[in-house]
This record gives sequence, structure tokens and C-alpha cells, in this order.
Amino acid sequence: MNIFVTGEKGFIASNLIKRMKLFDMNFISGMCEENETARVFGSRLSNTHEPCVVQNTEDQWKQFFTDNNVDVVIHNAAVVGTDVVALNDRSATLTNVDGTFIICRVANALGIPVCYMGTTVIYDTPKYQKTQIVETSDLAPKTYYGSLKLASEYVLRSHCKHWMIIRPLFAYGGEGDMNSLIAKTIYAAVNNKDKVDMFLDPTKIKDYMHVNDFCDAVLTAISKGLWNDDWNVAAETPLVVGEIVKMLCDVVGKDVTEFIQWHPKTDYLGNHMLSSKKFREASGWSPKITLEEGIELSFESILKAKGYNPLKYLQEAKRNDLDLTTFY
Repeated sequence: MNIFVTGEKGFIASNLIKRMKLFDMNFISGMCEENETARVFGSRLSNTHEPCVVQNTEDQWKQFFTDNNVDVVIHNAAVVGTDVVALNDRSATLTNVDGTFIICRVANALGIPVCYMGTTVIYDTPKYQKTQIVETSDLAPKTYYGSLKLASEYVLRSHCKHWMIIRPLFAYGGEGDMNSLIAKTIYAAVNNKDKVDMFLDPTKIKDYMHVNDFCDAVLTAISKGLWNDDWNVAAETPLVVGEIVKMLCDVVGKDVTEFIQWHPKTDYLGNHMLSSKKFREASGWSPKITLEEGIELSFESILKAKGYNPLKYLQEAKRNDLDLTTFY
């Protein structure tokens, strides 16, 4: 099975690619060398040569999918995070909505199924502070990022004959993780940062899942052909954020509470708990990495990382005098 992944240099995508060999899947890269134009054009929105879904025509994508015998597209849409979208609202809109439209039209014309990486921030989370969210829970995203992701889901459903939506709850990891409390805290501790803004309430419940477990869930769903349905995936081991911070202190060997600057009023999710019962029963999947083990793996990865900085969007916002709290 030949798999093409949009946004292949991103956090989820790059880890999906690493896990594919375990599922006897073949990854088809769309990356271009600097002077190569024979495949798909590189992005003109960045300095990378990773294909941009909106900068290539439908005919170019059709040719690429046909030439490389693509069997499945895993579509990551745009970058993850409320702060990232706040800094790049126009490009985020293009890649999430128009980009999804393009990919879906091409895949549908060729009979290729599309597996879309969604997000659970599309739900009306304040309604579910004492209960788990399920696939049929009420929708009401509270941020522009969540609104874009929900719009992309509607595009997918309306323009693909064979589609799948998989929504992770707080997937985290080591190098490449640009969004999680875990990655930002470990990076700050390792690099002796004085202050890190966290748009969370430390008294609320979150449920973190290691990226390898999530990637295995995605590839399991594809291998089992769980098309034309949506699936929520979570570790289902919820903890109060303060308890997670204690684990982080133990792993990094210092009191991380000294430099974390909480912004509890921006925690628009509050308690965030998700049921993956529907997916577990259909797929047989279950997470294998405990939170303690995952934090240790993340710590080891970040210690070895070079050129990785999960705080760069926070730093960019400060340079541009942008108040990120207004986007939550």
C-alpha cells in the first residue's frame, strides 16, 4: 500500500512515516530537491521544498498521484495550534480549507481514499466538563483554529466518496512537538528558560497520548479499511495538569513550576476528556505507552535534538507585540 502524506515534515506526519514500516506500508514522498521540478512544486509560502497543497493545481496533483501509484492520502491540512494559526491566519485558512478542497477533488477523481487528521477542539467542550466527549457530541469550536478544522471536515465529507476522520486528543512527543505542555516544559527546563507562557489552567483535567500510539491508531484504521466514518482517539488516562507537571519535575530533575507562567483564563477547553470506545471496538487498538514512559521518551528526544524550538511561536508573537491571549 502506497501512502502519501501531506505536510510530511510536520510532527504527526513525520512520526506516521516512521511507523509505516511496522504496517508494511510504503511512504511516497512529495519532497523536491532544490532544482527539481519534475515531481510536485515546492511551497512558495515557506523556505522548504515540501509540497504545498494550494500552490499546485489539481492536474499537477493528479499526475503526481498517478505516477506514484498512490493508494491512500493522509491529509494533515495545516499546522497545529491556536497560537500558530493566530500568527499565520491567511495561510492557515488556505491550507486547511482550500487545500483540503483541492486534495479531496483530486483523490475523488482517482478513486483514492483520504484519511483526514482532525482535532477534538471542534467540540463544545464546556458542555462536557464532567463527561467524556464522543463522536456525536455537540460541535462548537471556540477558536479560529478549531473553526478551520471543522470546515475542513465538512469539505472532506462533501467531496470524497471514501474518507476517514481521525481526531487525536493531545498527542505529544519529543523533537517536532511544537504544541504540548510536555514538550514546551521539557525544552524550557533543558535550556534554562526564565519564563514560559502556558495557556492552561493547572487545576483542569487533560488526557495526553504519546504520538506513537496515535500514529499506530491511524495506520491500524487504514489497514482495517475503516472508511466513511469518524473516529476519536485518546489514551483515556486523564489527569489534572498539576499532576502532569509533577511528573515533569521528576523526569527533568528540577522544579518546572518556577518558570511556567499559567494563563488559566485562556484555557477555553477546561476539563478535556474523550472516549475512544467506538474506535477501540472497531479496530482492536489500545495505547501501549504510559504517560510516565512517554515523558521520559520525550525528555531523551529533546536532549538530543538540534535546531528544535517549540517556543518559537511564542517568541515570534512577543517580537510582533501580539497578545496571544486574545485568540483563546
